[in-house]
Amino acid sequence: MLIVTGAGGYLGSALVALAVEQGRDVRAVVRDARRAAAVLPAGVDVAVADLADEEALARAMRGCTGVVHVAGTVGGTAEQTRTANVEGTRRALDAAVAAGAERFVLTSSSAAVMDADGLVAEQPTGPPALTDPYSVSKAAAEALVLGDGRIAAVVACPVSIYGPSPRGPQSYNQVLLAAARGDEPVVVDSPMGWVLAADAAAGHLLALDRGEPGRRYVLCGEVASFGRVLHAFADRTGGRRVATLPPGSTLPDSAGTFARRSEVYGKFPPVRVDDAGARALGFSPRGVDEGVALTAQWLRPTQPPTHRGR
Repeated sequence: MLIVTGAGGYLGSALVALAVEQGRDVRAVVRDARRAAAVLPAGVDVAVADLADEEALARAMRGCTGVVHVAGTVGGTAEQTRTANVEGTRRALDAAVAAGAERFVLTSSSAAVMDADGLVAEQPTGPPALTDPYSVSKAAAEALVLGDGRIAAVVACPVSIYGPSPRGPQSYNQVLLAAARGDEPVVVDSPMGWVLAADAAAGHLLALDRGEPGRRYVLCGEVASFGRVLHAFADRTGGRRVATLPPGSTLPDSAGTFARRSEVYGKFPPVRVDDAGARALGFSPRGVDEGVALTAQWLRPTQPPTHRGR
């Protein structure tokens, strides 16, 4: 039995869908069963548990052989973020061990390992450079999991996730749509790693099946600038091309959460990715051109009106 926490979310629902498609026996751990029912495959086993509820987590983990711990938060106060991403991981790990699970995969983030030179590596050569609550909490959760000797544990580090998901247009899809509509008029043209949600899900399952305990696996489709990705989406949807500022620039206070990441990454040298370990597992993600085309087709019902001015 494969347990997926955070199964009602953007990445979690994509992961459950792929696991079921592969014929795996899956239990989806969610906080709200009624809301999750709209995005989970019919007939999938559902368990309701909050990361703060140890008893509920213990019940959800019963009979598991493997756990992919996706649940966490990207918002809230620093304390709320630490509680969800670090203490929540600790509780999920303890519950998995108590249930006799053989494998444990933590969903982390490239933000947890990028160093001051812009390198996102599976075996970092320098300390993490990002100091926001989310990045710090993910780095702490990684240390917790990789330092645990009770279970064969690995870490999956996806870069910026976009594209189709049963949960709908969340994550970086939000900035694609906002920019094409003219609601997000400017971004910093900084390079970032991008990966489709379905490919990130596939990478997690490869890490579960083939990953070496104690290892981190970076999941990246391609490194591309914000401008390239947003312009490609706008061109395919008839939307507005966003204005771009050079790396190192500051965005206006009105910039949204995901656009703001372009400013954050623009303060560092251009991002480079070392994902050799994931590729050796058989990870073969799609690049930005194919990914944006798929995303534009998927988002067609919510695409912006055509703008003649570019």
